Amino acid sequence: MQDPELDILIKELETVRDMSIADFDGVVHALRFLLPDSAVVKTLTAEQAGTTDCAMLVADDAYANWSVHIRGRANDKDGHWRCTLRENDSHDSDAAIGLGRAPVLAQAILAAVIRLAMAQK
Repeated sequence: MQDPELDILIKELETVRDMSIADFDGVVHALRFLLPDSAVVKTLTAEQAGTTDCAMLVADDAYANWSVHIRGRANDKDGHWRCTLRENDSHDSDAAIGLGRAPVLAQAILAAVIRLAMAQK
């Protein structure tokens, strides 16, 4: 996969409220490309990828011991979720930070994971 393809995928994650299974199939493909050693990603299906539980499992497996910050408002019409993945909570010296924002929490987490994986490639 090329960076422009991944950028389009991140934009879709961050803007589309109701992604299809086919859309999440692209997300799974990108995760397998970016995180080939992740045991969770190897078994992840498109049906599972859109759930918050699975998105957190992906983040946890790929970035164990990293801090996950989630902020948002569940009561807004479209939701306003933000996810930040940081290696170190106590210092601002992280080499890379994963950031994602989306109307759906799982998609914000996945966008942050993909951005972080791209930065580390």
